[in-house]
Amino acid sequence: MRRLSPAEIKSPPPEDKRFVQVIFTPDSKNRYDYFLGNNPDVKIGDFVEVYVTDKDSGKPKWSVAKVVYISEPGEKSKHAKSKIKRKHDRYRW
Repeated sequence: MRRLSPAEIKSPPPEDKRFVQVIFTPDSKNRYDYFLGNNPDVKIGDFVEVYVTDKDSGKPKWSVAKVVYISEPGEKSKHAKSKIKRKHDRYRW
């Protein structure tokens, strides 16, 4: 048996830090950032499930939001803290 040097060990690729901006109501001016995560099929105009903090209890719950922007590779967000849960196919305003 021989030992591998650190140069021979391949590390996994860094997590993709692309993000999306979403709105929660049709006339909303506020946009919220979420990491895209493992959801490569999301497009602008799609509805997604995201976790939000409940104002009354302070606990996370999921909500549906509309994607209005998808970042380019390498673009970063200071505000994104969590990933979108998944694409939500049956939602409309």
